Amino acid sequence: MSLSFAPQTPRQTTIAKSKKMSTTTEQPTAPPLCRRCKEHDGIYVLRNEPPHCRGCYEYFIRSKCVKRMESYKIRADDQNQIPTFLLPISFGISSTSLLYLIDSQLAGQRQKVTRTRYRLKILNVDESVLDPSLPSGSHLEVVKQRFPDAGDYIASKLEDIYSFTECADIPDLEKKDANKSPRECMQELLTALPSPTSREDMAGILRTRLIVAIAQREGCSGILWGDTTTRLADKVMAEAAKGRGFSLPWQISDTKSPYGLKFLHPLRDVFKKELVTFVTEITEPPLVPLCIAYSLTPKHSAAAATSGRNITVGELLTQYFDNMELQYPSTVMNVVRMGDRLKPSNPEADPCTTCGLPADENSEGLTLGSREDTGEARGKLCYGCMRATHGAAPHSWPVM
Repeated sequence: MSLSFAPQTPRQTTIAKSKKMSTTTEQPTAPPLCRRCKEHDGIYVLRNEPPHCRGCYEYFIRSKCVKRMESYKIRADDQNQIPTFLLPISFGISSTSLLYLIDSQLAGQRQKVTRTRYRLKILNVDESVLDPSLPSGSHLEVVKQRFPDAGDYIASKLEDIYSFTECADIPDLEKKDANKSPRECMQELLTALPSPTSREDMAGILRTRLIVAIAQREGCSGILWGDTTTRLADKVMAEAAKGRGFSLPWQISDTKSPYGLKFLHPLRDVFKKELVTFVTEITEPPLVPLCIAYSLTPKHSAAAATSGRNITVGELLTQYFDNMELQYPSTVMNVVRMGDRLKPSNPEADPCTTCGLPADENSEGLTLGSREDTGEARGKLCYGCMRATHGAAPHSWPVM
């Protein structure tokens, strides 16, 4: 008796092979060694380099900040007075990381030479007048508990700008404004501006002026801004789009500003995405609980916006460069380098009465293609401030 076997179909053969493979246990692939130390597992991707271990990742971020600070050659003056610098902190990723790194550097200097090369003052500006959901100044105490020896802590509010400047009152509203608090004046001023972009722009100008005024009051030599490479690239495009391209030499470069203070950016060689990993996975204990202003979800998404009026120029470009740095970091760097090469056309020009920077000559004829009467009270305005405040003249404005 002969036995015959039917040949297996291709489908049956595939099933048999898959069953055989499922019986074998696949061995997990071990992570590669760290590119720098060659000792620990490299699990943190850093730019286009092979993965780094936790310690080498932190060393990379720390060295970028320290090398930049060393390049500023901060030393005591001829009277052996140690300079003081102001560090504005917004409870975001960048400024919180900068405070962590500066505090660590100062601690190291105290151990080596018993005194630091500079002193630090930490400032938070409460901007809840713009949006009640923004972090309040009360969180500064939490930061102070984490970094008690970093320096002196200062809390302020955005509406405090009226305490540092003269207030140009329009005669028709003089009596009305006299009965209003600075917070009410600030809310009315920003509400009167024509668009979300102009409100964002003017809030940024007033914030900078307040920070500068406090730095001058505290006797500081300069301001340490927490801007990363990503943020600086964002500023290059956003300020140009808002008509403030003339201000880029002071907003992007490490130089002395027209306010008489040095503007320095110790994190200018670090990308934002690198700091996100730094505060969430590298630092011990993690810094992310202090970064209450940070959110993975943008407040206004360009993709979800039903109208172009729902998103500002600043928000749009921030999202653009946040995505750009993930795939094209060299392009982001090139944007910053381009902005860093810009020079002011006339640094000795009369200052704008609103932003305080040298105003463009004949800027009055640029707004909306026609001349605008800004009034004697508001004085000379630069092109950017004229665009931002166009149509909102009859209000109480802080002027230089």
